[in-house]
Amino acid sequence: MLLLFVNCTGGNNSNPMSVDELMTNAETLVDKTVIVEGLCTHVCSKSGMKLFLQGADETKIVRAESGATLGKFDPASTDKKVRIRGKLVEEQPTENNPVAHGEDGEACETEEAAHKSYHIAAESYQIID
Repeated sequence: MLLLFVNCTGGNNSNPMSVDELMTNAETLVDKTVIVEGLCTHVCSKSGMKLFLQGADETKIVRAESGATLGKFDPASTDKKVRIRGKLVEEQPTENNPVAHGEDGEACETEEAAHKSYHIAAESYQIID
């Protein structure tokens, strides 16, 4: 599936940024639409609604979450460069954090490695290569 997106706002966010740039500037980008490119390291096999992007610095990982409108991420995205467009959301830690998945609400290793403070509420995505 190939999804194309158009930015009609004319804003400065039409050029994709790297995961590294996103994580460095995350505090100033909360609640804003961002376009981010990175290596997809994992698509959640349980729901298909979470995709993880890695930056050039392998420790920089951001989670993208899909919704009912976008649907599941294509598992073929794994190990490919992917572009995600969506709103950057700051995590609000709670006792029963709903971002965990798997048995008894446990997070998988990939999710535990992801940056815990932010995620992207994905509006669209595109496999680049």
